Amino acid sequence: MSLQRGYAGTESDEVAGFREQVRGMLAAFDEKDFERWEQDRHIPKEVIASLGEAGLFRRRWEQGAERGVPRLVAMCQEICTASSGLALVAMGHSEVFIGALQWLAKGERQKALLEDALDGRVVGCFGATEPRGGSSLAGMRTTAVAVEGGWRLSGCKRYISNVGRADQILVLAKMENPAHVGDLSLFLLPLDHPGVTVDGFFDTMGLHGCDVGQVTFDAELPADALLGNHGVGLLYATHLLQFERLAICAQLISSAATALRLAIAYARRRSVGNDRIMDKQAIRHRLAACQAELWNLESRLAQLVEAARGDGRMPSHGIAALKLTAGESSCRIIDTAMQVFGARGYSKNFPLERFWRDARLSRLGGGTDEVLADMVASGIDRQDPAFEDLISRLSMSDLPRLDDR
Repeated sequence: MSLQRGYAGTESDEVAGFREQVRGMLAAFDEKDFERWEQDRHIPKEVIASLGEAGLFRRRWEQGAERGVPRLVAMCQEICTASSGLALVAMGHSEVFIGALQWLAKGERQKALLEDALDGRVVGCFGATEPRGGSSLAGMRTTAVAVEGGWRLSGCKRYISNVGRADQILVLAKMENPAHVGDLSLFLLPLDHPGVTVDGFFDTMGLHGCDVGQVTFDAELPADALLGNHGVGLLYATHLLQFERLAICAQLISSAATALRLAIAYARRRSVGNDRIMDKQAIRHRLAACQAELWNLESRLAQLVEAARGDGRMPSHGIAALKLTAGESSCRIIDTAMQVFGARGYSKNFPLERFWRDARLSRLGGGTDEVLADMVASGIDRQDPAFEDLISRLSMSDLPRLDDR
């Protein structure tokens, strides 16, 4: 399924050209490939390698993290149109693993690893969530202890997307030494390193092409396994998450737009009695409400993309707000599209049920709805002297008037 879609209705010729390059690369695969990945619950590493060989990751990053966001959105949308599982895999590799190396790599080995990741020769994933405490960093048990010549990294990470084909995992760990007790840092851990075990994979409801697993490790690593400076891993991870969340928003909006276009086309050609479904007010108005909601999401995404491209701003509260609303709205739009199709929408012969299953993860991964809502709330829970003064004056005027009689 190949449908033209831009993040704002208009995009530069340069970004449109990059979009066409992504489409051309995806043309090497067909529906049978996408279906096989879903059935196998695994996308071969060679597929990610082919994205790198085509130069897509390099082109996304050649203008820098923020200025390259329009290309990120275009790549994400086009891949998602073909396979949402592949989009999740590719964006995790690009926006977190490559993003971390692009920002923090120093020394010959780390810079060589970045080059391999850009070309798809090495595939990476990210481990933060743990069996106890989930993604709550306060209860993190994975530790990094300074030893002679390097580090000893010990712990367990679960719900790791893309671990089935990755070569490296970027691990968030708690520093355990007298000078930096409790500090968090990022470490590069090869998955074939002695002491590292991929324990198995989880059978998830959706996004079947992206395998999700658990890794346990107790490994000694060289000094340059530390990525960036020690003690500021939380800052690094928080920054990288903004790009991942924006990619998730692009995927959601792309899937919702495709689902809605399918539903509209079906409603225009499907009849009940002598009337088209589109002529039924109940259907017509629900589709209109979905379109209005989708336009609002696309406009907000365009604003965030333009802010990143123009002056390098990645507003965490604004991105959190878009992901929160895009997750809820996209699930609702896809559900409405399924309803328009009736029983056919529930059939695997049509893509609606897959869109519905895949979209649901967005409200859990990359920050749950509750975490994002709290982020947005923290951004609005601030002093506003003008309106606080207005409230005081309104409260005073609300007193009952004394009757002069």
